[in-house]
Amino acid sequence: MSAGDPAPASSPRAAEGGESGTTAAAARAAPEEIASGLSGSLPAGTPKASGWSLRWRVASGLVFVPLLILLARAGGLAFVGFVALQVTLGLTEFYRMMRGKELEPHVTLGVMMALGVLWAAYHPHGNQADFLATAGVFLVLALSLRRAPRPRQVEGMAVTLFGVLYVGWLSAHLVLLRELPWRAGTEYADGAAYVLLAFFVTWSCDTGAYTVGRMFGRLRPWARISPRKSLEGAFGGLLAAVLAGFVARAWFAPFLTPRDAGVLGILVGVFAQVGDLVESLLKRDARHGDSSDIIPGHGGILDRFDSLYFAAPLVYYYLKIAVFKVP
Repeated sequence: MSAGDPAPASSPRAAEGGESGTTAAAARAAPEEIASGLSGSLPAGTPKASGWSLRWRVASGLVFVPLLILLARAGGLAFVGFVALQVTLGLTEFYRMMRGKELEPHVTLGVMMALGVLWAAYHPHGNQADFLATAGVFLVLALSLRRAPRPRQVEGMAVTLFGVLYVGWLSAHLVLLRELPWRAGTEYADGAAYVLLAFFVTWSCDTGAYTVGRMFGRLRPWARISPRKSLEGAFGGLLAAVLAGFVARAWFAPFLTPRDAGVLGILVGVFAQVGDLVESLLKRDARHGDSSDIIPGHGGILDRFDSLYFAAPLVYYYLKIAVFKVP
């Protein structure tokens, strides 16, 4: 990640003109500017760096989407390898943000544990997942003894395990989606459609929210978390997700009924945006802008996959329980 050192955030006392010596003009700042200062973010409407331009977004999509389709169709270790790369990069970004908070997560062990979670998802039977989880917790605790005594060690241990759950376990549902045909009794090739359904509806939601927000966004109820997110954009994302559900049903997901397409669109339209806000909260708390600039036009892995961390489990459990009725 090359986000650089984050700009210092104003404290609530500074915003009120307390001991920091803030002028009276600063005390009369607009509410959204105050909220932005409290969150360690730029004010709403401040343009991002040139790397976030539309042409970079389009170019990245033209490269990534065909690769995603190819890997989803291949399945097996090829798709698991893709998810593993995403988990490794995303978890590294997360731990780097936490180090910006002066915490000391166990990076290597956390990444290894997250990859173990993916392996358990790929081999759901006979993988000793309970043993691996217990061993991982023991190792985190044991390695922390080597660092003792240091400040905020409990927080460092907690952040290590939280990163495994947030990035590793939630991402593992992409693997579970691709391997769902074994449990649902469908053709293995159909797993590609299950994975692409999650990506298609989620990124349609993101695109709808981004487009409508830029064109019509006025109300910003989440300014303390993400100053650029608007209520109008949220409704645009929800509508785009619902429409994407019906488009997917007509295009490549005939296993969905009209009711399934609508319900799944609503669920993803809501929770994908919750996932986006959660990642924004983590970045604001760590005083970061984008998680990194590894994907031109999009930022970091967490910036691109944050919505999928919430959407992929929803799609998996909906297909598993409501559509295929897997016990």
